[in-house]
Amino acid sequence: MRALAELRDPVAVAFAAAAALAAIWLGHDLIAISAATLAVLVARVGAGLGLRRLTRPAPPAREVAFREGHWFAPLTRREADVAVLIRDSTNKEIAERLVLSERTIDNHVQNIMNKLNLHHRAQIAAWVTERNRPSLPPKP
Repeated sequence: MRALAELRDPVAVAFAAAAALAAIWLGHDLIAISAATLAVLVARVGAGLGLRRLTRPAPPAREVAFREGHWFAPLTRREADVAVLIRDSTNKEIAERLVLSERTIDNHVQNIMNKLNLHHRAQIAAWVTERNRPSLPPKP
């Protein structure tokens, strides 16, 4: 599934087209052109999947350090999970990670915005960051 998402990448398509044009310009036959195009796409997909493994997404809410009480009040536990993932992920990626439908994630995002009186995803990410900032020890 992720490999197909990488194939929709316009950079991969541009590289593949450039490889095909270079093969045509050099006078290669159809098999060489196809092989060059396929090699570029496979390399691009592999690189994209490799980069996704290297970048670590934000941890779900239950992995975030808790201060006293529930940091995510007035949100539900599931809304908190979505709120934590909102900074680095699209709704589709959140849905895949939490094994929910994209429409359900849309509803959770809208509920979060309504409960917190926010208007943008970036505001949700800032709210999560502020709520999970370690509290400083009191000054003597």
